[in-house]
Amino acid sequence: MKRKWVIVLCILLSIVLIGGGAAVMITNLIGRTVLCDELESCDVSTGGGMLGGYREVRLTRDADGNAVLRIREKQTHADREITTQYPVADAAFDRLREITVQYNLYGASKRPYSKIRALDADTTSVSFDFKKGDFRVSEEQVLSRRMREGFCEVIRYLDSLAVGEGVTTKAPQRAFLLLRGYTLQFIVEEPFDGRLDDILSEDREVSAFGSSGIVLASDVRPDLTGASGAKEAAAGDIVYDAQNGQIILLYADCTFAQPVYRLASLDGYVQSACPLIAEMEGEYYFRLD
Repeated sequence: MKRKWVIVLCILLSIVLIGGGAAVMITNLIGRTVLCDELESCDVSTGGGMLGGYREVRLTRDADGNAVLRIREKQTHADREITTQYPVADAAFDRLREITVQYNLYGASKRPYSKIRALDADTTSVSFDFKKGDFRVSEEQVLSRRMREGFCEVIRYLDSLAVGEGVTTKAPQRAFLLLRGYTLQFIVEEPFDGRLDDILSEDREVSAFGSSGIVLASDVRPDLTGASGAKEAAAGDIVYDAQNGQIILLYADCTFAQPVYRLASLDGYVQSACPLIAEMEGEYYFRLD
């Protein structure tokens, strides 16, 4: 009787081992099928910490089909995003595919997550986008030593492609207005980037501008170098009327008798925000990033 149970257990164990082996074989087969396809992009993303900063290093192609490395980053949630782009050789895509196969990173993407995970701390992941599929590997997964080596190799290789100064751009400045429990976000026009900080950040008593806007500030003179004026402005725009020295937030489209300068514009939700703007009274100030 005891021998019969031993035989049964051996049979069950064999089934489990065969099934597990088959699962591994299927995973490897699917992985190799995906990896034979064209790699379109690969990126390493780090973020999720309490400060709200992040960094993304991405190998991709630009609008002309040229291989480029783009690095997007900011230190905290209050900082403006900085993007730097570097030209790279097409061979970079082949090298990344080699690393992926060599270290079985497709198999790594199927590994379970660790029960011990960091809260409010930066974590890093590596993502691959092929024409016929994509997959992602996180440092929070339970990876074999070999897979973790491959994970780190991808990070090192992408960082090594950032050669030279690159072309750096900074995200547009934004101005934030707290209004009746809502935060309205405005994109500052490039000529006025950094020129409105001391003006809009002060507490000021607002007043009505006819039936189309709210006067935010009077008797002000922002630097107009490089800016051009127009007689028409749209709802959600913040404009400067140089003739009257007024900064006006519009809640309706408006045509002026003389050219005015658009300082910033509402970033979305214009229809729902304008009724709130029309009811502004008392003191207000903006927070600028």
